[in-house]
Amino acid sequence: MPPRNFSLDLGRTSNYICKSCLAHLRPVNSQPPQWLTRQASTARSLRSRTRRPATELKEKDPDPAEIQRMLAEDLFNGSEAKSNLDIKYYSENIKTGERKPLQTNEEFGEESAGLDHEVLSSIEDLERRMLDTLKMINSMEKEGKKEKAAQLRKQFKTTIRTQFRGKMGPEGEAYGVLRIRGSFSGSKARAVQELNHFLARDKVVEGGIPTHRDLAECWKYYSSARKILATNWKSVPREVWDFLFMVLSYDSRDNPNRMQHIYVLAKDMQAAQVPLNDAQQLLAIEAMFIEGWEPEAIDAWKRAVVTIGSNRETFKPYYELGVRMCALHGDTERAQQAADTLLKSSHPPNPRIIIPIVRALAAKKSLLDEAWERYRDMRTLLGDSMTLEDYDEIIGSFLTVGAVEQALQAFVDMMFSGAIDIRGRTRLPMVVGNHFFTGKWLKRLIGAGDLDGAYKVAVFLQSKGITASPVQLNGLVAAWMRSGAAENLEKADKLAWQMIQARLDFVELRQRQSVMKGNLTLYSPDEAPNLKDKEQEGDEAEFKCLTRATAETFSILAENYCSRRLHSRLQELFEVLKLAEIGPTTFLMNQLIRSHSQAGEAKKVLNLYNKMTQELGIQPDGHTFLTMFNSLSVNRLIQRVPSLSEQDVTASRKFFKDMVEAKWEFDTPELFAQLPRTIIFSMFKAKDWVGAIVACRAMRQIFGFHPTDALLVELVSGIGSLQVKTKRNTLRLTEGSRIIEQLKHAHRKRLIAQGHPGEEMTPEELVEENHALFDQIVFMKAKVHQVVIADLNEWIGEVSREMGVYDIVVKGDQEAISKYMKLDRQAIMDMESK
Repeated sequence: MPPRNFSLDLGRTSNYICKSCLAHLRPVNSQPPQWLTRQASTARSLRSRTRRPATELKEKDPDPAEIQRMLAEDLFNGSEAKSNLDIKYYSENIKTGERKPLQTNEEFGEESAGLDHEVLSSIEDLERRMLDTLKMINSMEKEGKKEKAAQLRKQFKTTIRTQFRGKMGPEGEAYGVLRIRGSFSGSKARAVQELNHFLARDKVVEGGIPTHRDLAECWKYYSSARKILATNWKSVPREVWDFLFMVLSYDSRDNPNRMQHIYVLAKDMQAAQVPLNDAQQLLAIEAMFIEGWEPEAIDAWKRAVVTIGSNRETFKPYYELGVRMCALHGDTERAQQAADTLLKSSHPPNPRIIIPIVRALAAKKSLLDEAWERYRDMRTLLGDSMTLEDYDEIIGSFLTVGAVEQALQAFVDMMFSGAIDIRGRTRLPMVVGNHFFTGKWLKRLIGAGDLDGAYKVAVFLQSKGITASPVQLNGLVAAWMRSGAAENLEKADKLAWQMIQARLDFVELRQRQSVMKGNLTLYSPDEAPNLKDKEQEGDEAEFKCLTRATAETFSILAENYCSRRLHSRLQELFEVLKLAEIGPTTFLMNQLIRSHSQAGEAKKVLNLYNKMTQELGIQPDGHTFLTMFNSLSVNRLIQRVPSLSEQDVTASRKFFKDMVEAKWEFDTPELFAQLPRTIIFSMFKAKDWVGAIVACRAMRQIFGFHPTDALLVELVSGIGSLQVKTKRNTLRLTEGSRIIEQLKHAHRKRLIAQGHPGEEMTPEELVEENHALFDQIVFMKAKVHQVVIADLNEWIGEVSREMGVYDIVVKGDQEAISKYMKLDRQAIMDMESK
């Protein structure tokens, strides 16, 4: 582009043409290179014929007079009119406003590039000499003068790093000084400068291993500079292309878009007419295939058989790539030919290249036997070196297409080294057809995440007379539900209710047997498949699960329905639970209570709790009481209702009494952290101040609970959770922290007045301090400024009797404390450490 300040003189003529105009001229007869590209549409082809890239300029500039004539003909649509247009360029000093005419091309180049002609010439000369030096060193190494070459290389490297900030590549000077030469103007010229700054860093790639930052910034700067570089691809040296290819093609988890970047970079190198070496071409072909140009990639691979395929260094990766691409594309015949060529060559064979072929053949039912034979060939070639991962690949290939028998045979080969053949048998041999063996396979499939494959195995095994155990199917149902996908939730729900139906059928048969006095025979699970309709046998679409549901099945469904707030389905589940003659468990009770609480049915929560604990004799646990405290109105409603809060005081004290008297223990660190905190906050919200003091002192004895500094700040601030990050809460937390510091200061002054040395406090003294601060916070919240000890003890005595902890809080009876202890001391320490 010309400088911004110029003037038009229509009275003179000149043969001078600016470089910007020269850069946009197109040669008449030039065809774009065809490589790694699809055939464009007709409209796009027409556009490409009229818009030729700037890279197709001739080596030698045409005669200026000829250019002037061409421009005149173009401007006047071929008329014979002569152009009197003359353009003069000026450089304006922004501060003084003085204009200086530009007389020569050198002056124009200085103003465009921002550097004078001498500086540009010096830079180019320096780069040329440095590259010549590198070539000389490489030649010396080839001639055998390695010691002298190494000495010169070390000296050259030190000079460059100390005097010039030039990037040298991963191992030193292999790529030369990386810099994009040439001058660029316009709004996007800055992108080239940023790319040069990236290339000129001292440590872009250290030891040949790009970091995550290197990979991200390399693509960032290059993608930003692509458009401006496309106007002059010749300004990008080959060393820069190789370095960019090396970085962007680095195989790492930190480079997830590796193939897409290789594809774009290869297209740009093709546009710049920079030939790719054999290794780069292989990566480019693979990138083209992955980016969706499958037929074009395979055609490019075929054409490269004479060049890349005959090169000893690229022979093996060339044919391995061909096997993978042809197998994925469905051309199994060509894939097998490529694999046979590779395995019969003098190169060390890698029989695992057969795995993609097995997968491709198994996808076609007509070629299933051939897929099995290829697996046998691979197994023979690998021998004892065949790993569990290899078997998993083969098993997954057969399970994906529903070939369960072949998959089971491969699993049997893995377990028994190919000594047993089960294919084609109506019933499986005892060593295979048992719950232990098949259970191990189902467990392995579920653990690997192949849930659909595990279901197909369960259906196949039942057709062979083996019903899957409830433990395995419960695991499959739970895994489906954990995935969260709508399709998997539907599959899990269907299978679980089939298991429940099998349980109901069994209960009905048992009831009929008792009525008919032994004239009806109950079948065992292994004999149950004989009851199936012959027409439905082996039909997965009409599969009827014969594995009976257990309490775990109901628990899995209950937890899922509760978390998804399907209250009606949960009630239906409990109604069926009675018909299935499975007693309700504590877990099921907790889920139903939680569901009623979520639905806002507080009365039903209390009635259900009383009914199940008193009438049905279900023993509650810590999770039950956590759910009950969360069901209080102060924890459910945003706006407090005084009448409900009064009811919450009575209810919370009753829950606390039941919690102390019930026989249970903490089973998770989460429960150990949540339950005491929920109890304290519930009583604070209900303004049961004495109850909060009693609860804190009781939980200290039977839970090993001690209020932390964070909890004290929350109690003072009135914030339910430190996780809520708002401006208002931040101010409240700051004020709360200030109040706690003041209370601690006052408490320690009192200790010093009582004779404490005033040195650093012991852990036991810190615990006592926090309990004392807790009581002071309660007094502050209750707005009690002066507390009479006698009155306080009287209140605590009355409330502790109501909460069932009088012997623990008031008397300090060690026998009572040991009786109601919910966690031993060592377990408390372990959970606190977690």
